[in-house]
Parts: sequence; C-alpha cells; structure tokens
Amino acid sequence: MNIKSRNIYLIYLLLYFSLLAGFYLNENFSLGNKLDYFQHKISVAMFEKDFMKTLLSFGEEPTSHSPIYYIFFLFLKKVSFNENIARLINLHLSLFIPYFFYLCLRLKYNFHRTNLKSLIPCIIFLSPYFRAGAIWIGSENISLLFLIISFYFFLKYEFDKEKNFSNIFLNVLFLACAAYFRPIYAIFSIYFFLRFYLDLKLSNKLLYYILTNVFLSFPALYYVFILDINFFLIHINHTLELSRFVNQYSICFSIVLFYSIPFLLANINNNLKLSIFRIENIVLSIIFTYLLLFHFDYNVPYGGGIFYKFSLLIFNNNYLFYFFSLIAFNVLLAVLFLDNDIKDRISNLILLLVLISLESDRVIYHETYDPLLYFIFFLLIKSRIYLNFTWKLTNKKFILLILFSISFLALSIVNSILNQAEMQRKINIIISNY
Repeated sequence: MNIKSRNIYLIYLLLYFSLLAGFYLNENFSLGNKLDYFQHKISVAMFEKDFMKTLLSFGEEPTSHSPIYYIFFLFLKKVSFNENIARLINLHLSLFIPYFFYLCLRLKYNFHRTNLKSLIPCIIFLSPYFRAGAIWIGSENISLLFLIISFYFFLKYEFDKEKNFSNIFLNVLFLACAAYFRPIYAIFSIYFFLRFYLDLKLSNKLLYYILTNVFLSFPALYYVFILDINFFLIHINHTLELSRFVNQYSICFSIVLFYSIPFLLANINNNLKLSIFRIENIVLSIIFTYLLLFHFDYNVPYGGGIFYKFSLLIFNNNYLFYFFSLIAFNVLLAVLFLDNDIKDRISNLILLLVLISLESDRVIYHETYDPLLYFIFFLLIKSRIYLNFTWKLTNKKFILLILFSISFLALSIVNSILNQAEMQRKINIIISNY
C-alpha cells in the first residue's frame, strides 16, 4: 500500500514535535534515564576537573559505562551554552537512529519511499527508552546509533554483488564505535564474523576483516589489559552459578517473546504449531521447566523484564513468569528450526546467544532490548516468522505493530507516574552529593 509523501512527512514531524514536548516537560517514562543522568554528571565533573587522572583511575569503581561515554558527555557540555543545549544536541543526534533504521529497511526490502513500510520506524519514537535516551544524555542512544549504522553497512555488503570490502570495513568501524560507547556491543562481532565467514570462507577479505577488528580494538585492549583499568568488572566479577544462567536465559527469552507478539499474531501457522509440539521440544521443555522451578533465583529489586514484573505484581510469585518463559523457550526453538537452511539456523542461534549475552551480569534490564530487538527482527534474523511480517506488510499488521508499541508506552507512562515520587527522592539524594 502506498501513502502520500506529504502524509509520511507530517507523521514524522508530529513524532518529532512529541519528542520536543517531552524534552520541554522533562519526560522520563523509562524512570532510570533521568536518575542515571544526574549520577553521570558526577563522573563528568571528575573528568572536567582532572581529565588524565580520572581516565587512568577509571576502574577503581566498577561500572558498565565506558569512559568514552563520559568524554562524549563532557564534549557536549563544553560546546553548549548550557545544560539544556547539550541535551537538545543529544536529542537531535538520536533522530539519526530511526533515520538509519529507515535506510536499512529500504535496503533490505527494496520499497518505494511512499510505501507503508516507510512508517515502520515510527515505532522507535514510541519506545519509552529511546525517548528517555534522547531527552537525557545516556550511553544507550549514541551507542545504538553507531550499532544501527554498522547494521546498515552489513546489509549493503549483503546486497552488493561485488562484496566490496569498504562495506565490511565500515561495518567493523561503526561496530567498534558502538562498543567504545557501550562495551557489551562488542559481542556482536561474533555474529558478524560468522556471517562473513559463511560467505567469504578462508579468503583474503576475511583476513583483512580480522586484522581490521584487531587494529580497532587495540586501544581498548591496551586500556584494559596493559593499563589494567577493568572498569567493566561489574559484568564478570560474580560467581558463576547455575541459577545465574537460568535467570539470564529465562528472562531474556521472555523479553524476546514480548517483542515478538505482533509478529507471532500476524504469522501463526500450522508449521509453527507443529514445530512447537515436536518430541525434541517436549523433552527440552521438561528440562527447562525443572531448571525454572528449582534454580531460578532472581533476587534483585529492579530489572527482570515485563513478564517477571507482571508475575510479581499480580500473583506475588514467579509462576506466571515461568509460564511465559516456557512459552518463549518453545517459540524460539520453533523459530530457530522452522527454516531448513542450516546456515540460517546457525546464524539465528548465534544471534540469539548474542542477545542473551548482552546482559551478562546479575541484573537483566528490559531497556537493553528496546528498541534493539526491532532492529534484529526486521533486519538480521533469518526466519519467515519475522521476515514475512515485513515482506507482506498490510494495514492490519501495521496497525497491530503500532497498537502494541503504544500499549507498552502507555504502561511505561503509568509506571513512571506511580514511581515518580520515589525516583525524585533518589535524584534529590544524588544532587545533594554534588
């Protein structure tokens, strides 16, 4: 279906104005971003006071944030007239995320700019985490911007018959930039290495790809291993127990299922149902249920994903979460093995493991996967369940996707209102410690 260009521009203009309105009202539907903003200002002040000392002693207090992010924050502060201008610059930089998402979609699905698919990036503006990341300067949006640009050049490589190495280089370059702002994104290099290897085999281009990765990662390796500044110990400095893996996998499965709801409702078919009820799925489900019942032990007061929160809110126990996590486990198994191409199966499995590994510490945040999972579903995953949604996009499917996004945004708004007083109390404590 085609839409008038004027109407498309009008819709995006209204969404842009909604971001400006959120900026003016200090919108904070994610809750955590505003709190983090004031916390980060303390670290930025330390860089401003003594840049080299702070840079070389950054690992004294383990954090999941990169020093590059704080340097970026400081840069915005220096080039701005005041704090609000710095935040406004960050907001406009964030607008490149839906723009590059649109470019990726056009590259992959080859549609005209007046096609209904042009409106898919609207869902990014409805993400409470994207909005909060745009309004409050965090590492999430700037790292996500570099990540989606790396996806763009990977797709350019895929659709380039000559397999130009420049696209490989730019994929690696922007993925490295994303990882320097948010180190955990470096794990996507595993997925891209697999995809390039399956395509290039043992060739000169693959060797150049590996050498480029090594060269771009050298500053980080020197900073961490030579200077011994292990600022990311928060991710790995915990005892490896079975319950930790059960927590991580089950919660991540449930979050992936949540964002898959529009795609599953639009593409449920007999093949998917038959895949779920295979004997292998039944056996694995029994094992998974046992692990949930006896080894799930998520005792952190925050994070956990939407299904985990609902389970505690409605029943004050984990049983509803177990139910959804088990469904997610079966659906993901079916999605992974629904297609016959062995390369696609391997790619999907590695991609799923990469997504799970994004939360490698004890705390699993919902915001880690929003809006990232939309990029994965629309651009990278090799499954008919997700691809058919876009290839055969209809008004009903699009409305379903928009309603789903609006519903989650509404839930986030309600949650922020209910917890506003507590969040402001925490912010006041941080401000008093300046």
